[in-house]
Amino acid sequence: MNTFSFSALLQKFQNLGLSLDLFKDKPRPNFDEVTHDLCSTLLQLRGEASSVAIAEEIIRHYRGGTLAEKQGFFRYLHDTLGADAGRVDQAIRNWQGTPSGQNLQALGAACEPPRIELLRTLNTAPGGTMALIDMRDDLLKMAGDDPVFAVIDEDLLHLFRAWFNRGFLELRRIDWQTPALILEKLIEYESVHEIQGWDDLRRRLESDRGCFGFFHPAIPDVPLIFVEAALTNGISDNVRALLQQEPPRNGHTPDKLPNTAVFYSINNCLQGLRGVSFGNFLIKHVIEHLAVEAPHITQYVTLSPIPGFMRWLKKEWPQLSQNGDGKGVLAPDAKEAVDALLRGELNADMIAASQPLQTTLPALCARYLVLAKSRDKPADPVARFHLGNGARLERINWMADASPNGIAQSAGLMVNYVYDRKTMARNHEAYEQQNEVAYSLAVRKLLPGPAVPMIKLAPAR
Repeated sequence: MNTFSFSALLQKFQNLGLSLDLFKDKPRPNFDEVTHDLCSTLLQLRGEASSVAIAEEIIRHYRGGTLAEKQGFFRYLHDTLGADAGRVDQAIRNWQGTPSGQNLQALGAACEPPRIELLRTLNTAPGGTMALIDMRDDLLKMAGDDPVFAVIDEDLLHLFRAWFNRGFLELRRIDWQTPALILEKLIEYESVHEIQGWDDLRRRLESDRGCFGFFHPAIPDVPLIFVEAALTNGISDNVRALLQQEPPRNGHTPDKLPNTAVFYSINNCLQGLRGVSFGNFLIKHVIEHLAVEAPHITQYVTLSPIPGFMRWLKKEWPQLSQNGDGKGVLAPDAKEAVDALLRGELNADMIAASQPLQTTLPALCARYLVLAKSRDKPADPVARFHLGNGARLERINWMADASPNGIAQSAGLMVNYVYDRKTMARNHEAYEQQNEVAYSLAVRKLLPGPAVPMIKLAPAR
């Protein structure tokens, strides 16, 4: 569907006191021709007003395209607006002949394709930042293994990492007084524990809860990422009990102030920003905020899912069933119970009532969280996130999430990660530099007897 309007574009230029002779008296072209004309014109313009007007029209034109036309748009960016090979070769020769700082800068400029400047200019249009995020969302959905799309994706990701660095982000507390437009986004983007309508949302924003998000000035009404926390006494071990916790009737009294902040849900909101890291900054800044705002909070923990556990267990079970759970050879009843679990024969109540599973699954889960690796880092994505932030793997909780999703991904198990302000930086450095994982004595007792290479035993609390 071609939505390009010559009259609208010309009228826009007239309103700006400009002219655009390029498009006058030209027959209505197809989508690709409009793309080429608009983009080439934008790259030739020098005036800010005319550039913004053309950028706005390119965005509108792209949004009106079909899937095939949008694919053609990205291929045009790759094939036509790539770096000039001749200019790059000449810049290389200049650098090799005279390796000066000036020639190095010239080489860098030669390697930057014109499409980067095009994308930067699109960002200046009204709503341009969100439009580019939506473009990348489209690109990720259609990319597959196509190397052309991978190149454009890397260009967009490079720009987003610069535009969305921590220095541009604003931490905001979200409460019931926050504009409804933002509150609606919480309901839309919550993916860990679904928000069951406005009453449920209001409960999550009560005085014994907290919701914090990062916002960017270019899109102030959309949280980039948000984290939900509950203020409790002690570390929570069951997500349903946490979500159903009754609010204090008359507020917190001085002798019953909560001492623990439990982070139970963290959500990235925009798929077009996938690969841009926000979460590590967010949790750390929320902890620092609460340390000032609520000094009675003395410990910061998560109640986290283990999304890869059952998938890993199904793959590794043939070998594990022969070699044991790390604490010894598996008893026949334990093997039978895990076999039945993996065949999908057990519901939540049956799992909860199974003593063999209660004994065996936490030990198997500890092996998964600490020993299972992907490129020398923990295989589980949630573990990778929190341990990379400097948290400590504290406790594996039995039947902490009996929901269908909780049973499917982790047989009901959930994990507490502790964010200890005194050890976070040290744990983070050890994780990044030596691939060491910080974990508690309780988790250590679930692991195989010998000390595991590249594993750091955190001091017991």
